[in-house]
Formats: sequence, structure tokens, C-alpha cells
Amino acid sequence: MNDLPHTHPPHDAGGRFDGPVPRTEHEAAHWEKEADAIRMLLSDAKRRLFTTDESRRVQEQLDAETYWAMPYYERWILAFSSLLIEKGLVTEAAVRAEEQRLRDAGLDVVEAHHNQHDDHGHDHDHDHEHHPYQQDHDAAEERLSPLRLRGVAMRNLLLAEGVLTAAEIREEIARMDARSPHNGTAIVVRAWTDAAYAQRLAEDAVAAAAELGLDAAGTKLAALFNTDTRHHLVVCTLCSCYPRSILGRPPAWYKSRAYRARAVRDPRGILAEFGTTLPPGVELRVHDSNAELRYLVVPKRPAGTEGWDAGRLAALVTRDGMIGVTEV
Repeated sequence: MNDLPHTHPPHDAGGRFDGPVPRTEHEAAHWEKEADAIRMLLSDAKRRLFTTDESRRVQEQLDAETYWAMPYYERWILAFSSLLIEKGLVTEAAVRAEEQRLRDAGLDVVEAHHNQHDDHGHDHDHDHEHHPYQQDHDAAEERLSPLRLRGVAMRNLLLAEGVLTAAEIREEIARMDARSPHNGTAIVVRAWTDAAYAQRLAEDAVAAAAELGLDAAGTKLAALFNTDTRHHLVVCTLCSCYPRSILGRPPAWYKSRAYRARAVRDPRGILAEFGTTLPPGVELRVHDSNAELRYLVVPKRPAGTEGWDAGRLAALVTRDGMIGVTEV
């Protein structure tokens, strides 16, 4: 399918792009974690300075070419900085003045080799070749892109105004680092070994997670159970909605336009790229996550694992299995 004209808003990638799913994995750089933390803190239950839909609205106003060229967390910086200026919490003049102060102090220059690029020399979350936001990888030093510089300026202003504290940002980063697929693994293993728990999980996944000491942090969560006759696949065609409060940050490929588009148009092709071929007669259901509802796939328990202890079962469960792109 050909891409729609670039004047069409980029908010829904479903069915609009072709190409393989980029599978490169990477550890988030500190600036990405910080942007993530600031965005989450500004919209948390304590502050409620904007909603997910408002953040999405700012990003959807970009033309498609700019949207896809801009690294993922730079889009987050664009969204929260624009909204705070729009709502009068900070002024554009104050942000520009702080950006200039950082430039004058030489604080807009960083070492090019810090944990910012993957092993292939590409910026994180890019699914294109080169664009104006990308830095010169051959330079010993590089200047922060305009939006990364804006992110630093916004952080400084928010700290100065007392909207956030440095401790809160550090603690939010630590909280998200602590959230990982092992939390989902605990849920899956319990569901495999306790039929009553599996029933409670199907009825109220948030309460069932809480039984294991896992806080969904306000996220509405639904569990999807794979069976011999049905397989579930999760995507977010609008952005990157994901059960972050349970599984942590989503993988880069989950946020890519190829996955977001093809998961709804060519789901079996997506599964094949991940090495998954469903037997004939198995129904495949695709679930589109959104700001109100996130999904956790409970993979089908493999035959022959009766009597295995929890540790041995846990070794079978993967993040990709809980998204539905693989089986266990």
C-alpha cells in the first residue's frame, strides 16, 4: 500500500506503511529516560498538567514527514514543552532565554560516543536513514539537537519554579527502570499454575496484578489468553500505548511505523518476521491499545510442563510473548 500524502496527519499509522520491522534493541540513554520521567511526572495524579490525548494532539499536528523524522523522545519533549507554554506555566521567552544561556555556557555540546546510538550508528527509535534532527556521528563532539536542548531548558525551568524536583525525576527514572517484563512473567506463571487466579486475571487484571504487589499506576489493563484455537497480538497504531506500569518501557520496534502499520494489515506477516507460524485454524485477533486500555497477552502454556516449578516456568516467558509476536 502506498503512503498517503504527507499532509495527512500521522496520528494513525494503521495500514499506511510497508517494510520490515526494525528489530535493533538498545538501552535507553539518560536523556531519553529523563524526557520519559518528566512527561510522566507532569501528567501524574499529583499535577495533572495535561493528558495523554493533549500530548498526542501536539504530535499529530506535525506533518507526517516531520513526525517520522523526529526521534521518539524528542516528540515527547516537543509535546510537553508546547503544552506547558500553551497553558502559561512557562513562557516561550523564558525557554528561549534558558536555551541561549546553555549555549553561551557551552552546555549544548556533548560527547558523540555516549550511549546515544546503537551498534549501527543510528539514533534510537529512528526508522529512516538521515534527517535534519540527526547528529554528525563522526564528530568527536556534537551539539544537542534543538529539541534536546529545549528539554534541558524546560527541566531547568521546572526545577527553578518548583514544579518538579531533581529527586522526583531521579525516583521516576528508577521506578521505570525497575519495571520490566519479569513483572508480567510473574502474572503469567501464576495464571498458568492457579486456575482461580487466571479467572480473576481475566475478570480484573489490575486487581490480579495487585495481588502480586504490582501497581498498575492508574492504567486500565486487560489480560488476553492465548489458547489452542486463538492467538492475540497487541499493537498501538496511534502512538505507543503499552502496559508500561507492568512491563516497563516498550521496545523500539513496538513504536516503529512498520510494526504499527503492518500489525493491522499483515499480522501474520509480522508474526512470521518474529519466527511465529500459527497452525491452520488458529484465529488471530489484533488488539489496538489506547490511552484508556492496555493489554497483556498470557501465552499458551507449553505441553509437557506439568509439574514444573515457578522458576522453570518463568524462564519460558518472554516480553515478546506477552505482546503476542512470539509463542513460548
